[in-house]
Amino acid sequence: MKKNKLKELLWVIVFLVGCLFSVRAAELPQLSKGSKDRSPGTEAVLLSGGARGPYKIVERSDWSRYDNGRYVGHVYREVRASILPESNRDGAGTQWYRGNFFVLEETLRDMRQSAQAVDAVIPASFGLTSRGELNIEEDRGFPSLRGFPAFPNEPVKAGVKWTAPGRRAVDPLNEGHPVVVPLTAEYEYRGVELYRDTPVHRIFAKYASRHRQPGPGFNQVQGTHDVDILIRVSDGIPLLMRDTLDETYTWADGSVVRFRGFTLTFGEGIVPLDRNSLALSIGKVLKSNPPHRPDPPSRPDPVPSGGRGPNPAMDAAGIDVAEVSEGLRLTLRDARFYPDSDEFLPAERPRLDLIAQALRQISDRTFLVEGHTAAVGYPAGEMELSLKRAKRMVDELVSRGIPADRFIYKGWGGTKPLGDNGNEAGRAQNRRVEITILE
Repeated sequence: MKKNKLKELLWVIVFLVGCLFSVRAAELPQLSKGSKDRSPGTEAVLLSGGARGPYKIVERSDWSRYDNGRYVGHVYREVRASILPESNRDGAGTQWYRGNFFVLEETLRDMRQSAQAVDAVIPASFGLTSRGELNIEEDRGFPSLRGFPAFPNEPVKAGVKWTAPGRRAVDPLNEGHPVVVPLTAEYEYRGVELYRDTPVHRIFAKYASRHRQPGPGFNQVQGTHDVDILIRVSDGIPLLMRDTLDETYTWADGSVVRFRGFTLTFGEGIVPLDRNSLALSIGKVLKSNPPHRPDPPSRPDPVPSGGRGPNPAMDAAGIDVAEVSEGLRLTLRDARFYPDSDEFLPAERPRLDLIAQALRQISDRTFLVEGHTAAVGYPAGEMELSLKRAKRMVDELVSRGIPADRFIYKGWGGTKPLGDNGNEAGRAQNRRVEITILE
């Protein structure tokens, strides 16, 4: 088959949890619906490094777990992240990125259309050199894949194989001790096919996990990974990676945990949030009908709850809108609940209506809801209450017409104060619910 002429266009894409690379592809033949044409004459040049744009990933794992050889059930895990390039940072040949990885530890299949609680929020800052090398500041295990996938600089066609080293950070039981495990992957370019009526490049990779190391966490890992990678032909955006794995971890006391199953990773480029325009739009909604500030509850409240009176420094709505690194944040200040409860006071309904009205105009973003309390000496109770209040905020907004699967939520208790917990004004400042429109 005659070799196709290569396009003189470098498609920059970003893939997986910190896996960044770019694709320059051949002009491809038209594929009919349902075609399985592997296009043996198609060439592609796969280059590592060079990514520039923002991207997001969703990683979902479905594993069977065995403890000391005994099946103990299924594990459903999810990680979400939006990664943004840092344009104002001098990288000296390195492009820096930042973002937060949201770990949803035990998700269930039937909860995919529901709001989900966040078990951990892990910030990450990392740089990608022109050679595709990854430099991570304050490594906490994310991005987990480093140098995988990797591609040769010479043209390849269907059937061409290559090998490349990489690394992977693993913490199988989330003990807080991620271990970076080296790997050597074998790759094969399998050409072009259709995925959901879309032409994609297919790449297959496989690698083994074999690593021993002393210290906290596990001491040994052994296993195999078979990985299918799909990259959209039209623009080089990665659509899907499926990692079929069988991996066994051994701890110093002899205990063994085995995981069998698969991890799906969905990736795509994102359009950056127009924060200024969105802030102006939300501000207009919030000012259109400012609600009356409620009176304080009549009962005492031994555990952090709602405020005890209007703060003259607050505006009529008591809702702040501010740009933060993760996106745009709305803060319901001095959030008012019944004492020791996650139930909003009835007088808060107008503010909830306003927030829902503001969020309904946003169609393509995830909302992170975070509950905060004052700290008055009950850390466990404060943490539990803040989580319940974050979930109650989600429920209130869902009841006002926003789909539940747009939300993730987390409680922080009194661990992130804005004011002094030693006085009432400071405690009122710390009692809040924040809603972040995520990039």
